[in-house]
Order: sequence, then structure tokens, then C-alpha cells
Amino acid sequence: MVDALRAAHRALRPRGVLVDLRPDASRPPRLVAGGRVRGTLAPRSGSRGDDLAADAAVSAVVEAGLFRRGRGAGHLWHGTTFASLAELSAYVRSNRRWPAFAPGARSALAPFRDGPIVCRRAVKFELLDHLAP
Repeated sequence: MVDALRAAHRALRPRGVLVDLRPDASRPPRLVAGGRVRGTLAPRSGSRGDDLAADAAVSAVVEAGLFRRGRGAGHLWHGTTFASLAELSAYVRSNRRWPAFAPGARSALAPFRDGPIVCRRAVKFELLDHLAP
């Protein structure tokens, strides 16, 4: 990831801003049906470690003087609507980061099998200012 951030630094013009977006394993995806959260997805083992490695990579390029923090950081929620529980289940089976329903989530969604079901995923963001080398 440090290599990708270094490449982004080379591509940005001086005083440009890099918007760093990445998944946030500390906030499991929320499954919303009928206007309420009905459950969450379970992360793959290692997801938290991936997040910590990404955080360390950003810190490394900041410490190397390539970027400066300070414009803003936080998280936002991104929603994807699925037409049915079957469609959501196919998505979960194919997802490397969130490959399973949390205990009880699938059964809580059963009454909403014909959808719609919204999967709201947390995205961590940080704005980084380009610094001249």
C-alpha cells in the first residue's frame, strides 16, 4: 500500500489533495430491511489486520514527508440495495472481506426474502495534502 500511496504522490500536482478511502472492519456492514437494521455481516479473519496495515501505510508516507494530514478524516456509510435475500446471499458468498452473515442475521432477514435489502458498509476516509518532495 505504501507503493500505491507513493505512486499517488507522484501523480498529484503540488498542493493537490489525495482522498484516501478504504473499508472499515471496526464497523460491520449493516443489513437494513423494512426500515430497520436486521443484522450485520461477519468479517473474514484478518480484516482488522488489513485495516491496521493500511493505517500504518498512511502514517509511513506522512512521516516520510509526502503528505500532511489535517483537512479531515472520518467515516461514511455507503449503501447497496439488493432486490432479494438470494441476491444479497450471492454477494456475501463472493465477498472476500465480508464472506458470511453474522449469527442470526440471515434468519432475521427471512421475512424480507423478496427485498429490498440494503447493505450499508462503512468507508473510512482521510484527506491528505500533497507536499513537495
